[in-house]
Amino acid sequence: MKRKKSFLVFGLLSIFIFLGLGTWQVYRKVEKEALLKSLERTQKATPENLDSLKSITALQPIFAEGHFLAEKTIFLKAKTHQGKSGVYVLNVFQTQGGKYLLVQRGWASYEITALPQGNLKVEGVLKTPVLPNYFQPSNEPPSYFWIDLPLISQTLNVPLLPYYLVATSSFDAEIFPVKPFPSLTNNHLQYALTWYFLAFALGIMLLWHKYFYLKR
Repeated sequence: MKRKKSFLVFGLLSIFIFLGLGTWQVYRKVEKEALLKSLERTQKATPENLDSLKSITALQPIFAEGHFLAEKTIFLKAKTHQGKSGVYVLNVFQTQGGKYLLVQRGWASYEITALPQGNLKVEGVLKTPVLPNYFQPSNEPPSYFWIDLPLISQTLNVPLLPYYLVATSSFDAEIFPVKPFPSLTNNHLQYALTWYFLAFALGIMLLWHKYFYLKR
């Protein structure tokens, strides 16, 4: 008898947990919808001149006029594009206003050192670097695996801005631009329904257990 009551207690506790997880997924659905709408507005926004901006927001479309600096190139290793291994090519861009911006031009199958020449207009989306996960190797200049702006700034001896630009044009046919916006999906409604269904199914099992099994 004690085992049967323990099963009921465990089942009821599981139902509350499943309902809680389902409700949490509903909240996550609302948050994800807000994020997707924000990203959609950002993608449609008109790029602004970096030199005229007084404040910066994440994933802000901008453009800058100036030129790339020679011998100020780094490569992020172990990057893939359409199943191929390669590197991300990043160069320092000096704006007409005297700012130094790290520009991620895109993916290449090998380390391309050639630079676009002359005064140029670069356009893209500003991003702030994210901390590496546990599995990413440490940066040991000149080998880089993730963007560490203070380290790159010190190594290249350039006062870089605290964000970098994911460019929409690489100025090189062998460098393929990387999408600046993350590809997000909103499957939280399906997850919520799954948890609610599990709670419902377990409730049916408990009712069957109570009215049929315990009365035997």
